[in-house]
Amino acid sequence: MNKEIIVNIEIPKDSNIKYEFDRKKGKIVVDRILRDGFKYPANYGFLEETLDWDGDELDVLVYSERKFMPGVSLNARIIGAMKMIDDGETDTKLIAIHNDDYKLEKIENIEDIPKKWLDKVETFFTTYKNWKGVGTTSVLGFKGFKWAIKEYNECVKLMKKYGSWDKNKFIKEMKKKHPEKYTK
Repeated sequence: MNKEIIVNIEIPKDSNIKYEFDRKKGKIVVDRILRDGFKYPANYGFLEETLDWDGDELDVLVYSERKFMPGVSLNARIIGAMKMIDDGETDTKLIAIHNDDYKLEKIENIEDIPKKWLDKVETFFTTYKNWKGVGTTSVLGFKGFKWAIKEYNECVKLMKKYGSWDKNKFIKEMKKKHPEKYTK
């Protein structure tokens, strides 16, 4: 069980700046500054060959001690996923290991990741937006490799079929076709 991917980094670990890839512009842009005390617990990136139900590329949290600059790409391997709802939309976060770091070679699946790190990730994504009406998020748990690969493959198909669509048009259409992927 091994799926290698190329992750495009948007946000370095420990950053309080929310960068986001803008597909129309083909650039990483500053989305917002997080409130005091909030920093990303992992390097955060996306897979350009995928489209998640929120209309953006599928997100990836890269487990590593290292901090990677926005705009770089790195080799990683999928080990699991975090199920998440963000403002009523499915917003899965794949969890991957930096594949070129010898210290991480023995990590095979999500159970090999320290629980303390998973708890930190869950706490961050459950609370980082929930202030001053910025939005609401909820984490629905962590899943293993097989579930993550199924989600990845589904998002590759979505990109092939709908990747050229405007984000709002995509979400509107998907809410009709797949209401189970959205909450009210």
